[in-house]
Amino acid sequence: MNTTWYRRWIALAAAATVAAAGFSACSTAPDEADDAVAEQAQQAEQAEQAEQAEQPDPFAWPDESTLDDSLTLPVGDSPILGNPDAPVTIVEFTSMQCPFCARADETLYELLEMYPEEIRVVFKHFPLEMQEQARPASEALVAVQNQDEDAFWKIKSALFERLDDYGEIPMEHLVAELVEEQGLDVDRFHRDLDDPVTAAKVERDLQLGEKLDVRGTPHFFINGEVVNGAQPVEEFAQVIDEQLQLVDQLRDDQQVTDEGLYAAAVDTNLEVDEPERAQPEPQPEPEPDTPEVHHVDIRDHDPIKGAHEDDALVTIFEFASFQCPFCARGSETIDQLLDEYGDEVRVVFKHFPLPMQEHSEPASRASIAALNQDKFWEYYDLLYERQQDFDDDLWVELAEELDLDIDQFETDFASDETIEIVEQSQEDGRNAGVRGTPAFLINGVKEVGAQPLQIFEEHVEEQLEIARTIRDDEGLTGDELYEAVVDKNLELVDAAPEPSAEPDDDPDPSPQPEADFDPDDLDLGDSYHTGADEAELKIYKFSSFQCPFCAEVSDTMSELVDEYDGEVALVHKNFPLLFQEQSEPAALAALAAGEQDKFWEMHDLLYDNQNRLGEAEIFEEFAEKLGLDTDQFAEDVHSDELSAQLRAEQMEGRSVGVRGTPAFFIGDEMISGAQSIDEFRQVIDRQLDR
Repeated sequence: MNTTWYRRWIALAAAATVAAAGFSACSTAPDEADDAVAEQAQQAEQAEQAEQAEQPDPFAWPDESTLDDSLTLPVGDSPILGNPDAPVTIVEFTSMQCPFCARADETLYELLEMYPEEIRVVFKHFPLEMQEQARPASEALVAVQNQDEDAFWKIKSALFERLDDYGEIPMEHLVAELVEEQGLDVDRFHRDLDDPVTAAKVERDLQLGEKLDVRGTPHFFINGEVVNGAQPVEEFAQVIDEQLQLVDQLRDDQQVTDEGLYAAAVDTNLEVDEPERAQPEPQPEPEPDTPEVHHVDIRDHDPIKGAHEDDALVTIFEFASFQCPFCARGSETIDQLLDEYGDEVRVVFKHFPLPMQEHSEPASRASIAALNQDKFWEYYDLLYERQQDFDDDLWVELAEELDLDIDQFETDFASDETIEIVEQSQEDGRNAGVRGTPAFLINGVKEVGAQPLQIFEEHVEEQLEIARTIRDDEGLTGDELYEAVVDKNLELVDAAPEPSAEPDDDPDPSPQPEADFDPDDLDLGDSYHTGADEAELKIYKFSSFQCPFCAEVSDTMSELVDEYDGEVALVHKNFPLLFQEQSEPAALAALAAGEQDKFWEMHDLLYDNQNRLGEAEIFEEFAEKLGLDTDQFAEDVHSDELSAQLRAEQMEGRSVGVRGTPAFFIGDEMISGAQSIDEFRQVIDRQLDR
């Protein structure tokens, strides 16, 4: 809504009303009526001009001279949470009746705790048409913002907590209750809500989102870089880390001032050469990535719910960590899916506790102890319900709540067999490329994160069609049908053409993967290496000492260096991840040990004792164990030189496309993740022309 047009319409309507009154009544003085109409219209126009002088047009974009805003993705007068001068800006487009936006709201607060100085969150309204209460909620929030921006964020979160009340209470009354709780002026809230400018501000955000090709919620721009949906916090953290590197480059290489960083970063990420007031045209949808398909065995100890084995057409493996909030959300979606397809879909649970979540592994063991007494799924539900209460006493408390035999429970909780079950599930996940939680395999097709129900429904519908065809044609059921459907999905993936592949008149029977990085951008520099000094081939390893997958692949790398003795060298490059608190301190400890020729010894100690990172004085303990001069070690850990080396290695990784760990560069090929030793051998042999 254009409010200038709206006010003009009010003025004309008022004038027309007076005119209509004058001409419908008996009068002997029409000229006087005409004069009254003209005078009233003039007064309305003057009132409009006076109001415009006092209040800016809510549709106005930033002035071109404003350095700290973007013309393409303006912050404008939108609510801001976090450090207002932060180098990274997360612009969220949110519909206030969207349950996935509610989930993302919690993620944003997690990110603000992780990056208290580095990020700020900017709110943009994007009410979805099919959600009847979304626009009224947005307009009510604008009215709240007029009084108190802090209250805006509190009431936003409170509304998400009361999604179930939507429709039961008129939105205006619901928000008025919250306004009163915050000690704000309720009468002013109602007045501001009725102001046409309030609706105009919501419409302005909506139009901006549409021009930026926002099609659903939640939708985020992180310095202009797009993140879609309620993704895991790790996904956001990776993009934030990238953007922190980008702003450093903008400062150093382009001499961008702090005031101009946001606009410059948005222009870089959205590839805007010269920002204009007109928003960019929506870009065509990118071609979908080829899905990953993995085969995973169903083991005797795996908990299963849903359809009976003989009736199941779709098997969903759920890899989860009980301390992961996104897994809790994903479990709710899976329950919805089973309500819809429970006679044809079964869910198989796989434990995938994350090392950085200290109660995750014990929670898995406790659930297995409950499984031994046929109460896994009941215990599973309780764990997610009590996720905020996790501690060492909770496991038995929940067992008592389910009337389990406590002696048997405690025995099973501590048994080697239980530990082996957890480790086997983790290995199954790693073999399927699982790197975080939650992760799902839907008849082998991989889906990551707490995705909306619709995403799972689309997968299930597609898999039902494939499974029914195979069942009817081949007469297979149960696990045999599952195996056949996964094989079919693997065939479909192998047969799918590359999205942008060009026809090749003379195809190579063993094509080499093309590099999307320049090997010349990698250099030994001051980094530590092991293996041949004059190696024919260097393996550049970018890793984080708190990353469990880096620890897992460490032994693989040692084995390869021994196997290719005299031919390869392994070069360690530090790539600490910001969401892993001990990652950077551990990297500095390794570099400090390197100053006394004990880098690789410290490297191995850190990975072997990864579960102890975070203990007080743990690095000093390791230094003593290695016989280091502890005074020199303490001095080196805090030295500017080692900090600069760490940053240089991190920047080097960013320059060749590293986004997570571990990442390996072998000749002109890149490998991501803790892959099998055979995969590394294949790449090494190719690079050595074997």
